[in-house]
Amino acid sequence: MRNLGRGVVAAALLAGCLAQSGVATAGAYEERSAGARAFYTGLAAAANIVPILSAVYAPQCLPGYIVCKLALAGISVVAAADQLVLSGISDPEQARAILQRGFGGDWVLTGRHTAGDATPQPLPEAPPPRQEGASGGWEPPPL
Repeated sequence: MRNLGRGVVAAALLAGCLAQSGVATAGAYEERSAGARAFYTGLAAAANIVPILSAVYAPQCLPGYIVCKLALAGISVVAAADQLVLSGISDPEQARAILQRGFGGDWVLTGRHTAGDATPQPLPEAPPPRQEGASGGWEPPPL
C-alpha cells in the first residue's frame, strides 16, 4: 500500500514536469494534435483530484482542485451568513458578492488550463457594487 502511494505521487510529479517542459506547445489548444489534447485532458483530470498536482496549475489549491473549490464555496457560505448577521441583514449586496467569489470561477481544470492557454480562477474577483445613487461618493448611513 505504501509503494502504491509513492507510485501515484511519482507519476503525478512526472506528469507535471512533462506538462511544464513544453512537450506539445504547438499554439492554441484547438490546433494541437489529438494525442496532445488527450494528454492535457488526462493531466487535468488528475490535477482535479490528486493533491499537490493541482498546485502546479492553481497555486492556491494544494489539496486537489475540486476539493479546494468545494472548500472555498463552503467558506463563502459561512462568511456570507456571518456578514448578514453582523450587518443586521442591511447589506445583502455584500453577502451576494461574497457568494459570487466562492461559487464563481472555474470548478474544474480542463485541458486548456494544463496546456497553459487559460488561467484557472478558483477565487475570482468580486463584481463591482451596483450604483443606485448618482452621487458616486461615500454617503454616511442614515441615523
